[in-house]
Amino acid sequence: MSVNTNILKNNLLNESPLPSAEYNKLPHIDDMRDVAAKHPKAHTTLLGIIATYGLMDMFSIHLVHKHFDMPEEKIMVYETVKSKNHGDFILSSPRKPEKLTNPRGLYFKAGPNGTMSAYEFTTDPGMDLSGYEDFVAKFSSTVVELGVQDVFALTAVPICPKDVVFTEFELGHVSSTVLVANPEWLPKTEDVTATTTDWLATEEDAHAVAGGIPGTAQLKCTVLRDNKHINVTCSTTRSCKHLGHTPNPSASHSPRDDSAIYINGELIPEGTEGWNIVTSALQMVDVA
Repeated sequence: MSVNTNILKNNLLNESPLPSAEYNKLPHIDDMRDVAAKHPKAHTTLLGIIATYGLMDMFSIHLVHKHFDMPEEKIMVYETVKSKNHGDFILSSPRKPEKLTNPRGLYFKAGPNGTMSAYEFTTDPGMDLSGYEDFVAKFSSTVVELGVQDVFALTAVPICPKDVVFTEFELGHVSSTVLVANPEWLPKTEDVTATTTDWLATEEDAHAVAGGIPGTAQLKCTVLRDNKHINVTCSTTRSCKHLGHTPNPSASHSPRDDSAIYINGELIPEGTEGWNIVTSALQMVDVA
């Protein structure tokens, strides 16, 4: 795979494409429901480092996980999609690096010698982070010291707006996920709690670390009756639903081309907000 690297201009942030064999070793979201809650000290310490350096608008922490295995020669890429036909949404899907213009690293895992390597990417623009190598080295060494390399990752320039809760649902047949800010059109699910996968640092985190407060990571997950997991991203407070889209089982042609959209078995009417979002997302997925 060939792709421009070091878009963020930070020598300790390795943005080289991750081989699919390595990506597929990441833990699945189903196996990470309660893992972060077992590491409250690391959770608070890492947020405290971001806050102490005053970089709350440039970095956050992310729960290490995957939703799908990655095909060869592809990387998982987040893309913000805007249209007059529907609200903005974020699509996460496997893409070939050579077909993208300057994809940058989004989520980074700690590695040796203070470096951090990207395992998921985004087409959203990123800032020049060349001035923050000391911070990256400190963050990475702390992750290794605390033994949470497979629990907490570093997010470089978060793609989600502050104070916006994104509900995430899967397009499983094309190994992709969609994140929407307005989930009102999604099928309703009762008795839902959530696994939080992203945390933004605050000034309070710096005070907590300075005062030796261990902190807490309130992270829960409930499995629905159909065994689909529930997940929320880009949020530290509110719970949202993780739902799944499946093609029309009666379709005789490619599910991607089927105009009928089902989420958790419920038909999404054609021409509605949800139908437009899912249709748009499916059209963008690179199935080659």
